Amino acid sequence: MVLATTPFPTVATAVDNHNHVQTTNHHRRLLHLLNQCTSMSHLKQIHAHTLRTTCTTHPHTLFLHTRILHFSSLHDLHYAFLFFQTHIENPNSFAWNTIIRACSRSINRKQEAILLYLKMLSESNVIPDKHTFPFVLKACAYLFAISEGRQLHSHVFKLGFASDVYINNSLIHFYGSCGRLEDARNVFDEMPERSVVSWNVMIDTLVQLNEFDDALTCFREMQERFEPDGFAIQSVLRACASLGALSLGMWAHAYVLRKCNPEVANDVLINNCLLEMYCKCGSLETAKSIFEKMAKRDVTSWNIMILGFAINGQVDPALEYFTKMVDEGGLTPNSITFSGVLSACRHRGMVHEGQNYFTIMTTRYGIEPVLEHYGCLVDLLARAGLIAKALDVVSTMTVKPDAVIWRSILDGCSKRNVGLIEVSEEMAKKIMESEEGGELSGVYVLLARVYAVARKWDEVGSVRKLMAEKGVAKEPGCSTIEIDGVAHEFFAGDISSLY
Repeated sequence: MVLATTPFPTVATAVDNHNHVQTTNHHRRLLHLLNQCTSMSHLKQIHAHTLRTTCTTHPHTLFLHTRILHFSSLHDLHYAFLFFQTHIENPNSFAWNTIIRACSRSINRKQEAILLYLKMLSESNVIPDKHTFPFVLKACAYLFAISEGRQLHSHVFKLGFASDVYINNSLIHFYGSCGRLEDARNVFDEMPERSVVSWNVMIDTLVQLNEFDDALTCFREMQERFEPDGFAIQSVLRACASLGALSLGMWAHAYVLRKCNPEVANDVLINNCLLEMYCKCGSLETAKSIFEKMAKRDVTSWNIMILGFAINGQVDPALEYFTKMVDEGGLTPNSITFSGVLSACRHRGMVHEGQNYFTIMTTRYGIEPVLEHYGCLVDLLARAGLIAKALDVVSTMTVKPDAVIWRSILDGCSKRNVGLIEVSEEMAKKIMESEEGGELSGVYVLLARVYAVARKWDEVGSVRKLMAEKGVAKEPGCSTIEIDGVAHEFFAGDISSLY
């Protein structure tokens, strides 16, 4: 009888098993350290230890490298880029996506996200997956890279991702950011399945492209399928602000208070949208009440209130809130803040105060003036009849004057014309050069007014004749009124509603 025997393990086999267990445990310890990592200095220590104590070809080491890449991509893109180029051999889709995502989120390396995608296609055997496209499309949206984005859209079809909700949401955002509303609509309409995010992106795209009525229509359709979230409410409030649709804006406000959790109701972005909506609709007391109850305010909150008071002619509260923002809020005013302050000064004709705030902006806060600031100051001086000073400001501007600035001076000349015919003619010429092919009816009207004040009736007749020959008609005034949640526009002299 022969007994079956089990061979004893050799010494070499036992050593290999022991080494395998030790290697596995060591990799687990390193992975644990990576999961506990909180800083780049700590990561660099783990990275150095990994280089000294692991084999680069071991599968577990490759996984550790992807974790190092992931952490560094979130905290130090330059380090992540070097690591990707020198330590990741034959990167998989996760590694490619990680570095592409980091570039797409960066401030100044978004172009490299597109270049990395092209490199991924040409130099590796890795096929882009459903996570790749949203990252690259985000970079294309920021860069307005319409050609590259369209090619990506083609790749989406070729690789069978045309029905992916996440990718389609990114495509809508991309086309919307590039101003291609029709393409964004087509993607949205052809989606076999839509999420809350899909509706939010489409509504936001419509608002961004000033299609406010369509945005509200889309929002109503969304309500038939989903409960609106905070993002949808923000878009609706911006649409209401632009249309002056106070009743719908109040409904959105009530919806936030009734159905949204306290975290959403107290969100700074939501409250800022409410402030803007009420200010633009002229309900300043309601805006002020919301502002005073806000648990947290940022610079935008103060800016909205200052601008809101300014555009509604409440100069004293606007300047008072500026003082409070600096003294009590402990915040540093920015370029938009001074746009509001200068607008308030312009509204009341506060020349000395406006000049003083302009100086404070540039000297105390080091804010470089932009066209809007110069426009406010020039208009303030021109309205006060200080044409020479207005022209002095224009001559020292660090940016090229636009038609608005020339128009402000021409308007000032037309109201306080004292031997300013030549200046007015020069301003009209500059406006026409700046707005070649644009709406010029206002320029002719202002120039005719200058001649009329100077009693140069022949010149007035010449301007009127020129307008007739060129087919230029005075642009009619327009008012907007909201009835039952629908905004209606009325033009001066329009009798179409009578028939």
